[in-house]
Amino acid sequence: MNREASVLAPGFLIASPPLGDPNFDKTVVLLAVHSEGGALGFVVNRPAPMSLGELLSFAGYGNDLKDPAPVYLGGPVQPSSGWILCLDPALGAEETGVIPVGSRVRVTSSRSAFDALAADSVRGAAATDTRRRTVLLGYSGWGPGQLEREIASGAWLPVPLDERILFDVAAEQRWERSYGLLGLRPIEMLSMRSIGEA
Repeated sequence: MNREASVLAPGFLIASPPLGDPNFDKTVVLLAVHSEGGALGFVVNRPAPMSLGELLSFAGYGNDLKDPAPVYLGGPVQPSSGWILCLDPALGAEETGVIPVGSRVRVTSSRSAFDALAADSVRGAAATDTRRRTVLLGYSGWGPGQLEREIASGAWLPVPLDERILFDVAAEQRWERSYGLLGLRPIEMLSMRSIGEA
């Protein structure tokens, strides 16, 4: 991995307005992995048409789960795959199915993590979840050099990771708040793009 490639992850990719691809319009992607071999990320602001309780019921954890927490569409690749985004530095990078994203954020697809989430949901403990677990369906992936080309064409704006945007900002506000990390608003980006194309 070259040094330039490694600086993008962990971080966010903010879709430039308008991106044009409906899979990514007004999205914020948590970029978890970036190297010469490609990139892997998760959209963190696109709600899925089901609740956590419904998803866990579909996955066979029981029919009585009523957890209303939202589930998010992490990306168009393997949309039936499930991932848990959480604040849990105790999940080690050496564990199977765990992707460390910075020092405290983790993404995991492990069955034991889903079993624990379902058990907490049954007990009603998910509402007081100190790990701030969020379920994502699917992921976003880029082949070698693809993300770099998309950034160079203006499709994405990379910004540093900010845990507050992941865990303390409502999903519908994450896109605009991510621009705020750079002191910008999306409308200003549209204006700059229009001027540049004149």
